[in-house]
Amino acid sequence: MILVVLDHDGSKLRKSALEGVTRGRKLAEALGGEVAGLLIGAGAEAVAEEAKNYVSKVYTVSGPDWEAYTAEKWAKAAQAAAEAAGAKVVVAPASRTGRSWTARLAVKLDAALLEDTLESWAEGDKVYATKYSFLNRVLEKQAASLPVVISAKPNTTPLAEPAGAGSVEALAVELGELEKKVEVLEKIVESGGKVSLTEADVVVTGGRGMGSAEAFKQIEEFADLLGGAVGATRAVIDAGWRPYSEQIGQTGKTVQPTIYFALALSGAVQHQAGMNKSKVVVAVNKDPDAPVFKEADYGIVGDIHQVLPAMIEEVKKLKSA
Repeated sequence: MILVVLDHDGSKLRKSALEGVTRGRKLAEALGGEVAGLLIGAGAEAVAEEAKNYVSKVYTVSGPDWEAYTAEKWAKAAQAAAEAAGAKVVVAPASRTGRSWTARLAVKLDAALLEDTLESWAEGDKVYATKYSFLNRVLEKQAASLPVVISAKPNTTPLAEPAGAGSVEALAVELGELEKKVEVLEKIVESGGKVSLTEADVVVTGGRGMGSAEAFKQIEEFADLLGGAVGATRAVIDAGWRPYSEQIGQTGKTVQPTIYFALALSGAVQHQAGMNKSKVVVAVNKDPDAPVFKEADYGIVGDIHQVLPAMIEEVKKLKSA
């Protein structure tokens, strides 16, 4: 049995959950058995109705103790579900929270950990995976013996399609004193854009060449016109112009939109690591030798403060036609 920990927002599965199911199915084909899912936290029972269309069995762990996230609690829940399912492989999203609890789970299961992987597969009794290392300049191949915990880098795997109707089972997981040592006293949710950055079909990213935080209002306007999300480079985040939640790159988020607009950014390798899976890349930069043009399908050499307003006006004309 392969266990996939399914990320959700309390009402529906996230894209990373469907990516995890795809990973799980591929491993199950090689190792045998079926794919089970685990939902943790508030809304788990409601989301289970959707999740059971993708896996043979859905385990839910919820209740008052599970309203707020801590790494210790999520690792405890995943351990209980893995033991209930008899799973030798656990797949989880390599989100910021996923990275914090998967190592704990590997220790609890005495399992190997393949972290932040781009793809994974099994041959014989070993599980293999690839990941980036050395500032994403090296593609590294790893191998691990069972049992193994795998964290899957978001936006690197095709989304799973529904495959029937599974069953749902609620797990009663008791928290010991260790898991109760961390208490969440307050949760402040950062207000984001209208579209989730990691799930957007269009991403409009601005770099340091925008010149100021004020200039990002045009980025926001352009993204809104296209029904997209706003992204930013690390230099922009470090300058305090945009929130960290919008950072794309090695130390930020990985996106895989249909169209990626790279505006006034150089396109350093660290940034490319977060956007190089985009289907179409449109770049605007006044420097014709900017590295981003090597990644771009379409490039415009020009001043962003002249090019972007013209692009906005053209989109408005198209929408009003």
